[in-house]
Amino acid sequence: MRAFCCCLGLVAVAAFPSSGSAQNDSLPNPVAVGPPIQRIATASALSTEPLGSILSVRELPDGRVLVNDGMRRRLLLMDTTLQAVEVVLDSLSEIANTYGTRPGALLPYHADSTLFVDPASFAMVVIDPAGRVVRVRSVWRVEDVGPVTAGGRFGWPGLDGRGRMVYRVAARPAMPSVMPPQGVPWLPPQPDSAFIVAVDLDTRRLDTLGAIRIPKTEMNLRRRLEGGFAIDQVYNPLPVTDEWAVLADGRVAFVRAIDYRIDYLHPDGSWSSSAKLPYDWQRLTDEDKQSVVDSMRVVQERNATNTYVMLMIRWSNMFSRPYPQGFTVADGWTPMPGIPRDWILPPGVTLPPDYVYACAPGETPAPPAARAPPAAAGARATPGPPARPSCMPAPVMMSGGTAPPPPQQRHVIVMPPKDLPDYRPPLATGAVRADEDGHLWIRTNPPRPVPGGPVYDIIDPAGELVQRLQPPPGYTLVGFGRGRVVYLSMRDASGIHLARVRLR
Repeated sequence: MRAFCCCLGLVAVAAFPSSGSAQNDSLPNPVAVGPPIQRIATASALSTEPLGSILSVRELPDGRVLVNDGMRRRLLLMDTTLQAVEVVLDSLSEIANTYGTRPGALLPYHADSTLFVDPASFAMVVIDPAGRVVRVRSVWRVEDVGPVTAGGRFGWPGLDGRGRMVYRVAARPAMPSVMPPQGVPWLPPQPDSAFIVAVDLDTRRLDTLGAIRIPKTEMNLRRRLEGGFAIDQVYNPLPVTDEWAVLADGRVAFVRAIDYRIDYLHPDGSWSSSAKLPYDWQRLTDEDKQSVVDSMRVVQERNATNTYVMLMIRWSNMFSRPYPQGFTVADGWTPMPGIPRDWILPPGVTLPPDYVYACAPGETPAPPAARAPPAAAGARATPGPPARPSCMPAPVMMSGGTAPPPPQQRHVIVMPPKDLPDYRPPLATGAVRADEDGHLWIRTNPPRPVPGGPVYDIIDPAGELVQRLQPPPGYTLVGFGRGRVVYLSMRDASGIHLARVRLR
């Protein structure tokens, strides 16, 4: 996340709703593009507790907030001002209420309770409406822990109108009728759809609610000259995907990308659909598609080169091996932070003066600078320099045994232009969330660059586009509260903070 100053006076956010008409049945529709974009400009509360990250938040009935700090592996309880902090789950393994060794997930539960899912121990911690741990139970299915704790990449689980946990699972490819020759690995074809399911956490009965379209991931298998096989991913620069969310009234919303409309599954099992939502559909010519493919190839090739060089540096130093003959580092290589100071770099490579090295033995990153006093109501804080750690956690060193072969540079394969869609897709993966007041927040793909960051279409419970909101640059949506409350994470010169916003 880029570093930005906090422009936060202790006042409410102004965001003015306006109505939008539905899109016509024919495409494209260059006129009906919805309400004007409104900027979220101020916040009513801002945290000061040093945080490593904010994966998600959950507001309790009394207005206090559970904050999932995945990087520091802590579950915190903040008061209504986001100042007083209590540790609910900690990273220390010797305490009773331990967070676990991997980032977990916060899920809504019955009667305003909360579930914390630990993906390492396959346990669910039940937290009551007062923020107290009351019991621990096992997860309903071990194989579903990954999608549930993926941080929104597969949607945000929630409770439907029948009290069941709703989440997404992958479709399973069928076994081939003819297996490949002996010694050749079998790559299962990746599905282009996924299922939204509901599970009763008491009986553990699983029901399928519906299907969504997802981008198909293509993989190529090739034999290496030096032996063995390599698997190359085919990159899709314009993936078309449906998304989903569970509304506050228990309905499950399926947002369809093909025509940008919403299908609703009601608690009684019936279905209804919204009209097509306004969107500025942009048709892609053959030249446009080629340009998109070329841009994706440039970006992926640069990323592949940077990753390859970093892997080679780690391989050489961890296993005390010389760099392979002929290995060179191309101009423009961008080093990732965290290389130890005593590592040997490839010939001709130097690190920038402000490079953040790995922490030396016994060294810990310097704590963030003390936070400046908050600005007066309505005032804007003075921008400060980006917050930079003094060092990064050192990589785990290996010793003994046989060193693996040196890493290979990843091949970059981009989907051909002819396989791209004819219109720019309106949605991206993980782009749909539901707030506590029955609205859907849909982060749309802008048909053209929009200054300031992502824009959210706000869909009311009737399925109409009523508002378009844009968080300030550097702010990320992390959760909701009742009464049109939105929680955002942000970074300034003193670190990462949680901001509470109340929309009008």
